[in-house]
Amino acid sequence: MAHEVNRNGKYYCDRLGAACDFRIVELESDRLVKWILEQQLPFDSLYYYGSDQPIHISYGPQRGRNIWTFTKNGTPTRKGIENWIEVVQRLN
Repeated sequence: MAHEVNRNGKYYCDRLGAACDFRIVELESDRLVKWILEQQLPFDSLYYYGSDQPIHISYGPQRGRNIWTFTKNGTPTRKGIENWIEVVQRLN
């Protein structure tokens, strides 16, 4: 999704970026997240659903580089991202 408008001419998302869900076959998603961080690729938000699940990544003017995982109930959380935060800190 990127800059789509609804039938009323309003943006679906006011953040005006682009987003997609994707998975690379035979590559664990946690390894993909680590690679994205090591390459210092720009992004706004990254959602990690599990090692064998697609990731969701968005790119927009904010470039907040926020990483989210999910609780068992499906609530977004920052818990469980400590290893990835260490990767970012090593590169800075």
